[in-house]
Amino acid sequence: SAVAYILLDPIDRLLSYQGPIISGGLLGWYVLMSNTPQDKFVEVDKEKVSIVSLLLRKRVPLFITIALALIIPWLLPQIYIISTKLEWLFACSFISEFVGGFLVGYSINSLTFTEKIILYSLGFAGDTLFLLILYVASNLFAIPPQNILNSIILLVYAIKFPEGAAFAIYIFKKVNVI
Repeated sequence: SAVAYILLDPIDRLLSYQGPIISGGLLGWYVLMSNTPQDKFVEVDKEKVSIVSLLLRKRVPLFITIALALIIPWLLPQIYIISTKLEWLFACSFISEFVGGFLVGYSINSLTFTEKIILYSLGFAGDTLFLLILYVASNLFAIPPQNILNSIILLVYAIKFPEGAAFAIYIFKKVNVI
């Protein structure tokens, strides 16, 4: 994702905002899971959960709120245009999105299955809404609508459909449909 931020054109940079968020989230999840000894896991709802996750449970809404505050401003058209012109601000946006993703990844294990479903569904809906707004308000981003439409179609077919399918399979396995 850092390569996309550095080398690609503004359209692809705008659409690759998920990269630092997902990589930060994976790192947060990995840090929590790898630094918890095996004897510090308990079974909750047929799923192994670390004791640290249970202790963080009350603070998860705060962590997710902070993560959203770190991520969302960089997706606004006015700030995005300024950040593409100022390299240090662009680096700050990448780091901010990465840290926001880390907070979500670190706290995601503390959520129940239903809360995970709700959070993921809201994220999926937010991504889809962002793509729609991006196309409709492409003139705010100073990008021709046809150019952005090509990139959005590629993103939907290459990432969003497989992501939705993986999400559905996760739900089906969790509720024993598959």
